[in-house]
Amino acid sequence: MKLISNVVIEKAKKIKLVVSDIDGVLTQGELFFDKDGNEVFGKFNIYDGFAFIIAHECSMKTAIISGRYSVYTESRMRALGVEEIHTGVLNKKDKLRDIVKRLQLKYEEVAFIGDDLIDLPAMNMSGFTAAPKNGVKEVVDRVDYICNSYGGMGVFREVIELILKAQNKYQQYVDKYLE
Repeated sequence: MKLISNVVIEKAKKIKLVVSDIDGVLTQGELFFDKDGNEVFGKFNIYDGFAFIIAHECSMKTAIISGRYSVYTESRMRALGVEEIHTGVLNKKDKLRDIVKRLQLKYEEVAFIGDDLIDLPAMNMSGFTAAPKNGVKEVVDRVDYICNSYGGMGVFREVIELILKAQNKYQQYVDKYLE
């Protein structure tokens, strides 16, 4: 089990919004195309999907900001009740600034999960940052928390559980399944 520093726990306690990239974080970064070059499906981890539900039931807001447009991503995120779905966004910093302003949050109340260079400007604004174990070196070297999980294999779930545990909300959520 990974030891989590007090600095990370203190940052996680303040989080009200978790923002995630898609490709390489919620997916393994693979794209699937037919012979005509059309994307034929998206592949998401079921544990990450349930983490969105857990987050929402614990009063945590969620958002995705992806540099690539994908109908599959948008459909999956809508099905999970994600409040803020933004795909095809190359300037994630400006999009994050817009979301924070509209939701009347402080940047220290935002967690950002990313894996590649395009995520760094938005991550630099965020109060808590995380990356999958296999994120690019420049990102992994700069985040507050490096996940035990690889992209597409439970990264979002790991971060949600970390935040909710820091906020003393996770066990209460689990307990309702143990009754």
